[in-house]
Amino acid sequence: MLLRWLKNPKALVFAPLILVMIAAVACGGAATTAPEQAAAPTASSGAGPTASSGSAAVPTAMPAATTAPERSVTSKSVNVVLTPMPQDTFFPWKASSSGHLVFRPIIENPTTIDPRTGVSVVEPQLFTEWDMSSDGQDFTFKIRKGVRLHNGWGEYTVKDFIYNVDSAVQDGSLTGCAATFKAFMGTKTATEMKDAGNLVIIDDYNFTMRTARPQVDLVNWWLNVLMVPCAQSFSSAQFEAEGEAMYESGPSGTGPYKFVSRQLNEFAEMERVPYDHWRVNPEFQTLRISTVPEEATRLAQLLAGEADMVVFESPLPAVGLTILFQGIYHVSKVNWDPENDPWALEGEPGRLVREAMNRAIDREPVINSLFKGRGSPMYNTTFHPTLEGWSDRWKDEFGDKYRYDPELSKQLLDQAGFPGDANGQNRFRIEVRQSSLPGLPEVIEVAQTVAQSLQEIGIDAYIVETEFSQALDAFRDRHDAHFLLPVRQTIRPITANMRIYFYTGPTDEEKGRPTRGVLYAESEVADRVYEAMLGESDMVARQSLAQELGDYVYDQYLTIPVVNIKATIVANPEVPEVVEEYLFGGVTGVFSHMEYIKALQ
Repeated sequence: MLLRWLKNPKALVFAPLILVMIAAVACGGAATTAPEQAAAPTASSGAGPTASSGSAAVPTAMPAATTAPERSVTSKSVNVVLTPMPQDTFFPWKASSSGHLVFRPIIENPTTIDPRTGVSVVEPQLFTEWDMSSDGQDFTFKIRKGVRLHNGWGEYTVKDFIYNVDSAVQDGSLTGCAATFKAFMGTKTATEMKDAGNLVIIDDYNFTMRTARPQVDLVNWWLNVLMVPCAQSFSSAQFEAEGEAMYESGPSGTGPYKFVSRQLNEFAEMERVPYDHWRVNPEFQTLRISTVPEEATRLAQLLAGEADMVVFESPLPAVGLTILFQGIYHVSKVNWDPENDPWALEGEPGRLVREAMNRAIDREPVINSLFKGRGSPMYNTTFHPTLEGWSDRWKDEFGDKYRYDPELSKQLLDQAGFPGDANGQNRFRIEVRQSSLPGLPEVIEVAQTVAQSLQEIGIDAYIVETEFSQALDAFRDRHDAHFLLPVRQTIRPITANMRIYFYTGPTDEEKGRPTRGVLYAESEVADRVYEAMLGESDMVARQSLAQELGDYVYDQYLTIPVVNIKATIVANPEVPEVVEEYLFGGVTGVFSHMEYIKALQ
């Protein structure tokens, strides 16, 4: 998990790169009471935060403390060149979590993760202590004192917390925070929650919340760096003075780096704050994050010394690739069209169709050839061995239940009532979306492989090239998607993935469609399990609930799980003044923790 370098950059045409790789690290749950000072990823404390009564989970122990060699800051600059972001904007509420990469070094969150433990341990950041009632509705928070906002805008207080939540949930927000926050706040904004008496400010550094519904994952997901857009640390005082213009001229956060300049679709430049940061003083004076779409150009910049680290081949700032059936609207029935979407049929016919399509996919060449052996089989979409709810049964039975068998696929389609013509062709039509995803170029070839595989069992599968934002609009904003979609899967706390992939929630009467989930592979089981887990703090009960949903997804073939992959990034040792080490948090959808990049000294 430490940085490795290109051994022979001049021989790239003939020799493989040695890549930085990070394995899938996942969630064990949330901690609720934390020590006053959080350990930085460069030197860990003896144990993670301890759980208080009402804790959602018992945290995993941290590694034993070690004595790190003395290091010093430098006047060096580091240029990290990545693939373009899904949204490149000055305004944080107009970007998804992946689009926040350029904001991360200048802001912080109430809680965070350590790159060594991933989402399995919650670490304090702007909040030093928190407590949750056993019913998951009463919360008490303590804010870290003395955290400076950039450019003389004072200290971070509860006022800044409220402002950043209001910003993230405003109308038109792309952060992914609005629906859930409005649901548990019981109001449209945190300010309205305060005015209603359910967010009570005790003083600048202490406040309480009484939520409208249980929200056990509030601290370990919604207030965490994992969901970075929801509770950032931009200055409310600067916004009052300058309005939205502050985000173009120089937003002030609390991070170890401060804003210098930004050119959309090209770069963002930051510099180390001119004082001792409460958490870490970055070793590099200047951090530049550049975006270049062409892999060859990124590599040329690395070899020429114009870049210090680049993503190469598939950077995969995520941990999996799965294929989703769109249109399984079994709960809301909004835009449900089983006559034209046989995979969305209820009961045994739909299960047989989805099983047939799963068995039509030969996963082995995808893993070994397309991803060059850097992947491993994904046994159940959104579930992982380190997440609560995992069952070894899924791995043990995968070879039987999901094995590649096109002849059996044809038999299953016959049994489901789709025999096709005399030659077993033209069983039904299905659109396969081919969308470019930032950091996942393989998704295009996967879409083509899926379409060809389905054609071989008599399904009239055809490719439609589209921007991913258009697919997003179809399934999230219109709830009217009817296609197969290869997507990136990120390891998250299990309730977060439940909401994104499987939760329906109530239908918005004004909009005439569900608005709480994202991808909407709907089922009564998913809705019941998700809503129960929001308020369940007993770990045995949570494991049972999560596994119930996992069993349903697995046995009903609700998705086509494909591969888990490690993230990759490379550096060139022949260029002076580059990176010595980068232990990065790539499991959450973007590269992070860039303030901990170590300079050669």
